[in-house]
Amino acid sequence: MRILLVVVGLLLSAVAAHAERVIPSGKQLILFNATSVNPDCSALGNVEVRVAQGPEHGKVSIRRTRVFPNYAAVNLRSACNARRVAGVLVTYVSQRGYVGDDLVVIEVFFPNGRAQRTTIAIRVV
Repeated sequence: MRILLVVVGLLLSAVAAHAERVIPSGKQLILFNATSVNPDCSALGNVEVRVAQGPEHGKVSIRRTRVFPNYAAVNLRSACNARRVAGVLVTYVSQRGYVGDDLVVIEVFFPNGRAQRTTIAIRVV
């Protein structure tokens, strides 16, 4: 039973996160923001973001800036949701006049050693 739980846990952790977004052609879309803060909202360390697969019909920008986090209400850090904290913002803009589907895959590395791979399907209208 213990081996089965470990295998199931490993399989679940290997599944990539998926998200879908819709945006008018040529407009900026916020794809993702990431933070890593202490309960007092001070920075815990730098979050690193990489584009694993870039879009075919647009451009992705990654920049360090202050962002609003989105911690669950039960998280000690949820008080930080009301103010901007150090983080990383990932945005997308399609090529001018492009209408159709695009795809971006990003990898996020947190200072605590956790990593996340996110696939974002984008519908440009």
